[in-house]
This record gives sequence, structure tokens and C-alpha cells, in this order.
Amino acid sequence: MPPKKPVPPKTPAAVPVASPPTLNMKQMATRRSKAKEGNLKLCKDLWPDAKDSELWLQEDRSKKGFVWMPRPMPLFVNLINDISKHVTDGKAVPAGRSYLVLWCRVRDGAFLDIENEAVAALDAGYGGERNVATWRAHLRILKDLGFIDYKPGPSGPFEFILLWNPYHVVKKLKAKGWVQEATYIAIRKRTLEIGATDLDDE
Repeated sequence: MPPKKPVPPKTPAAVPVASPPTLNMKQMATRRSKAKEGNLKLCKDLWPDAKDSELWLQEDRSKKGFVWMPRPMPLFVNLINDISKHVTDGKAVPAGRSYLVLWCRVRDGAFLDIENEAVAALDAGYGGERNVATWRAHLRILKDLGFIDYKPGPSGPFEFILLWNPYHVVKKLKAKGWVQEATYIAIRKRTLEIGATDLDDE
């Protein structure tokens, strides 16, 4: 009789992993409060001589000149720099710096008024004779990618700017195949850490 063929071992069935429980707003606020309290204590342990007057503290309501922006902003900036090649001649352009400048200048909702393009260009790191031209070229890239829209005004063709929800933009770009899986996972992971649900919007 011919020898029997060895039977390969059975692959153990995958053990289902339970999804993390969904927290309501009150539970999320409690978790943030505890994390904040722990961070403050750790900071005092590490820098016991640091005075509040030497720090720029969010709790100090007398402070002026701050801005509200999505926490994954560094990831959005890097993504813009990487995928800009899709709307240029194939060359990556650091238009993410201009995007950060826009968010640092927004005051009312998602709308801003750029009356002095030369100053905004300098904020983005564009100097020299072509600073405004570079600024405008990067705004065109941001519009072509879907991150902003702009309208002309008395100060120029790019004076009034509207910032679209960057999470929704990333979702659309991913559907186009422009966002690498690793990049999208990094943004997704960050949204879960901070409790942002914008990527789940229909």
C-alpha cells in the first residue's frame, strides 16, 4: 500500500476581537479631564521650578492670539506636500506650509480674508521677488486638491478663502486612490485617539 500523505495541521480559528466600547460625550470629557490632571502632575514632577507665568497655558483666559484647528494638522500638511504632485507636473510641492498659514489666520468659522498676500507668503516661508507668485501657486494647488476655495476681493484674486473640512477632503482623496494606506491609517488612528468622528460622516 502506498504511504499515506501527511495531513497538514489545522489552522486555529481566529479569535474575534471585541471592539472598544463607544464612549458618550460625558465619558469622553471625564477621560480627558483625568488625562489632563495626570499630565499636569507629571509636568510638575519633571519641571518643578517651572512657573505658570513662563508657560503659554490654554487655561489662562487672558492669553490672546491663539487658534482652533484639527489636531491631525501635521498629518494633513505632510499629506498635501506628498500628493501635490497629482495636480502639478508630477513634482511634489510644499503647499502644506501655506495650508498651515491659512489655519493660523482663520478667525470666523472656516472663512478668512487675506488682505496682504506678501505678509502671508512670508509666514509660509516664501521670500524674494516671487513670494506672492509662489503663494498664489500653492493656493491653486490647495484648491485643486479640494482643501480650499477662494474668491477675488479688493486686495486681489485670492483675498477671500474658505477652508473645507480636511477630514472630508482626505476621505474623497482616498477614494481617488491618492492617499497611501499607511497615511490614511495614521490619520484614522489619530481621529480615534482624539474622538473625532468626521471620517465617519456620510
